[in-house]
Amino acid sequence: MNTFNEIIKLVKASNRTVILTGAGISTESGLPDFRSNNGFWTKNKPIQFNEFLMSEEKQRLSWERNIELHSLLKNIKPNIGHAFVEKITNIQKNNFLLTQNIDGLHQKSGIPRNKIIEIHGNAIEAACLECGAKQNITDFHDAIKSKAPLPKCNFCEGIVKVATISFGQPMNEKDMMHASKIVQESDLMIVMGSSLKVLPAGKLPNLAMQSGSKLIILNREKTRYDQSADIVMNEELQNICSRLLEEL
Repeated sequence: MNTFNEIIKLVKASNRTVILTGAGISTESGLPDFRSNNGFWTKNKPIQFNEFLMSEEKQRLSWERNIELHSLLKNIKPNIGHAFVEKITNIQKNNFLLTQNIDGLHQKSGIPRNKIIEIHGNAIEAACLECGAKQNITDFHDAIKSKAPLPKCNFCEGIVKVATISFGQPMNEKDMMHASKIVQESDLMIVMGSSLKVLPAGKLPNLAMQSGSKLIILNREKTRYDQSADIVMNEELQNICSRLLEEL
């Protein structure tokens, strides 16, 4: 039996599959990896969360960068890797997606919001840091473009930020507890396009294996879990996923 058939066999036998995706799935749509040698953070000094809270200048810079990202995302579409994830996630009601990506491409591919946990948040939404209420992100883009004062939260007058997890900002504990529970209850975990170097997401495959789950890793580069995984394919995702979609 070849590797592709083995993956399909595990997927079909699974009662609950959880997929974890990283930047590698979006780079194949043309979105640069933020952490790569040529990535966004090598050209733009990260804004620490405390800096954002204390400085309106940093807040405005953060929104300027978000406008730039939105401009880029307008021309980027889900690829065949996203299509494979959508197929697996929706094939059974218990299947679920965990993603480190903030680009919203999985939602665009057709995965319902209630079947996704965005571990690092979402760059196409805005939320109040005080009460958590979602805000209209275009109001903040408009304020930057017109050099007007930044709006406050519509509900509590709190500071509003892009709904991503910034450097130095605490993770969403509720989301991480939910993600851990889903992983522990799964019998198959598929990692796609993630180096698994960034924590806490990088610990989830270990949690899956400790819970008795099978582990499949599909990633261009090797990861620290390759030797422990049941199946590993170090190749371009588009090549892997086009073949797997034919077999499903």
